[in-house]
Amino acid sequence: MTKKYEDIDWGSLHDKVEDMLGSHFWNDLHHMLPKRFPNIDLYETDTEGIIIVEIAGLQSAKDVQIKLELNKLTIQGQIPYLYEIPQQQLKMSERHTGMFTRTIKLPFQYVENEIKAKYRNGLLEIKLLKQESNQEISIEFDDID
Repeated sequence: MTKKYEDIDWGSLHDKVEDMLGSHFWNDLHHMLPKRFPNIDLYETDTEGIIIVEIAGLQSAKDVQIKLELNKLTIQGQIPYLYEIPQQQLKMSERHTGMFTRTIKLPFQYVENEIKAKYRNGLLEIKLLKQESNQEISIEFDDID
């Protein structure tokens, strides 16, 4: 008999794997798996779409670019490596440095000239004014003589 997805105790999986494979398992696995970076939260209000992007370590606005193309938002940039030692000498390395790109599909239409972005405490917040999706379109009829 197989367990259903809902029946698996995901909360204790980390501890069980660590007990079986050792405490270094997660660090080793971290270096083998592709990283999805940066982490993104997206939510909507009645009037706005808000995207929160976790990008600690940016030094200036030149380090990140935001591009919108139709309903795709792309965030790209570079997080500088600031330590005095070479990256290969780090005993543990989980923070992302270097180039990054992340593209997400927006689940709403937005007004092109009403986009705001600010960076504070390692979070990039992007606000897009949502476009009315229920617009009535008037149809003009020419009189036929």
